[in-house]
Amino acid sequence: MRMKMFAAESMEAAKAMIFAEMGSDAVILSEREVDGGVEVRAAIDRMGAAAVGNEPVFLRDARAGGHGRGIDNPMYARVRDALLWHGAPQRFADRVAHEGAGRLPGQFSAPEDAMAEALGRMVTCDPIPARFDRDILLVGPPGHGRTATAAKLTRRASMARAEVIPLAADLDGSGAGAQLAAYLELERDQIRVADTPDALFATLRTLRKENRRCVIDLPAINPFEGDDLASLADLVAAIRAEPVLVLSAEGHPDDLAEAARAFQRAGVRRAILTKLDVVRRRGGAIAALTSAGIAFSHLAITPFIGGGLVPAAPSRLSALLMEEARGDVIALRGAA
Repeated sequence: MRMKMFAAESMEAAKAMIFAEMGSDAVILSEREVDGGVEVRAAIDRMGAAAVGNEPVFLRDARAGGHGRGIDNPMYARVRDALLWHGAPQRFADRVAHEGAGRLPGQFSAPEDAMAEALGRMVTCDPIPARFDRDILLVGPPGHGRTATAAKLTRRASMARAEVIPLAADLDGSGAGAQLAAYLELERDQIRVADTPDALFATLRTLRKENRRCVIDLPAINPFEGDDLASLADLVAAIRAEPVLVLSAEGHPDDLAEAARAFQRAGVRRAILTKLDVVRRRGGAIAALTSAGIAFSHLAITPFIGGGLVPAAPSRLSALLMEEARGDVIALRGAA
């Protein structure tokens, strides 16, 4: 027998989660009210029922045309359960399900279509053009892929015949210039390095006099350190570049949400979501940026520098939240 505890805001929501994950043969063993909802323990007899595989039931139902176990709106349950399986917070999952399948019951034949409709209402997608309108300042926590993203933006501009100067702000002495050079063999001569704030300001003045745009690879910022964020706000005001958050899909959903809100308060309005090719559950990062009101710019779905960024769109975000959607398939769909 396989047992599991489910937590939800209501008994109806808990039952939908149970039947979506464990199937129609699941048995409810106990239930109790807790702060903010209910906890329900359910079980399934592996000997007397079909084995529960690794794939979520909502995906098997979607492909088979089944009706799921949603009481009034099966598609609502499929969308919500997809997000919950991907680690999205309960409120976000419920809101997406409501904005898509809830508002337009019976209109969608596939959960990814209902989810895309909902995300289209909730999120903003604002890709960065290959030819920059203004200088871009890449910011983010340690290890989230800022340098690789700077290289990808540079390579993308080269392929579009629109020059972008990669500028390594090596203010912490971490060898950012060498890291950029390791990624950009073809554009190595374009790289500029500034190891002090004064050198950074001077380089920017020179580039702007030449009417050249740049992408600045800034050292890592701890979003939970007030001094780091205050310094970022001062720098943004001084250099008049757009801060763009580079956020990895890895990590705890609550940490991602707090980080996104902190960078939003520091002036960030757009973000590039990275490492989507190395995580299986992506709901926490997508929910974090949505709740912070930060627009999705690009999605990094491969480690390759050339072609490594895909313009964000509700349909692509929806596809990423369906388990069988492979990143390399999404990349082929208009990833210019």
